[in-house]
Amino acid sequence: MSKTPRKLNMRIQSHQYWLDIMNQSKYVKEGHDSYNNGQLIDLLQDRTAELLDKEKALFFHKGVAAQLVALKVVAEIKNNNKVILHPNTHIAIDENNAYQEMMGLKGIELGEKYQPFDAKQVAEVPEKTASLVVELPLRRAGFRLTPWDELLKMQSWAKKTDTHFHMDGARLWESTHYYQKSLSEISSLFDSVYVSFYKGLGGLSGAILAGDADFIERCKIWRSRIAGDLYSAFPMLITALEGLDNSLQQIPSWVKRAQEIAKLLNAISGVTVETPHTNGFLVSVEGDLESLNQRADALNKELDLSLFFRFIASETDDIQLAELQVGPGADDISNEEIVDYFQRLLE
Repeated sequence: MSKTPRKLNMRIQSHQYWLDIMNQSKYVKEGHDSYNNGQLIDLLQDRTAELLDKEKALFFHKGVAAQLVALKVVAEIKNNNKVILHPNTHIAIDENNAYQEMMGLKGIELGEKYQPFDAKQVAEVPEKTASLVVELPLRRAGFRLTPWDELLKMQSWAKKTDTHFHMDGARLWESTHYYQKSLSEISSLFDSVYVSFYKGLGGLSGAILAGDADFIERCKIWRSRIAGDLYSAFPMLITALEGLDNSLQQIPSWVKRAQEIAKLLNAISGVTVETPHTNGFLVSVEGDLESLNQRADALNKELDLSLFFRFIASETDDIQLAELQVGPGADDISNEEIVDYFQRLLE
């Protein structure tokens, strides 16, 4: 069996890893959940609603499902199927365009590939829209966060135009350090918020959609319609609660570590990194795409490291991009090792 390399963003996981987390958890003693009912479901929903300062929260087995439901319910309420979103957003790319193909919604895409859109661009949309979606951070743009004053302007525009303001907050947990604001302060700008439990928090899977009580109640029927009523979700629930207990408080240190790594990498000739907004960031490296990936594969095996998945092409032929995320696995990898990796990559 081949050796699993050390990963920057997470610790090495196995079936036994997840079983150990659940076996030692205090939540394993809670009553069994069934079809989205039970003590663990209630506990996770109530706790997340409190963190986000929303009236109600609803558990989903996947974030894809949570966001499809949110946008569909808003479209029904407003009798309008138009949604403003970034072309590089999670909803447009990673869900295979399901919001349009499956939910019958129409996307109005704003913004450049590696830059979040701003309030001026939103205000220039001529059509009446049901929803405005902002992804915090915009992962495909290098985990960039929309400036706070722009969010305030968008909130004001949404209220004036009776547009539902929704946050794709898959990585909201990782965004508080940049804004220097609490989860509830950030969440307060939005009518609804989706958060993930398996990314920064390190849960097995699962998500929450939070908003006002009437909105969440309307979302329940659509959760059922898209096969979201699992017989039991206890592995997701237990590991999500463990993440809130143990990982949430560590995330600011991962952001600081990401900024340290970025500064060191910027000192290497042929490497460019913008100051990270969160614990994730893009590294621009000079070279040929195929050659860089071949060298990275060789270094991964030699050094027992996995700093990123693969290099991807940028908009410039001789510049390739690598996506790095700092997580609990970073405790097992030194900054010196990371610098050495990129220096050897460019030799």
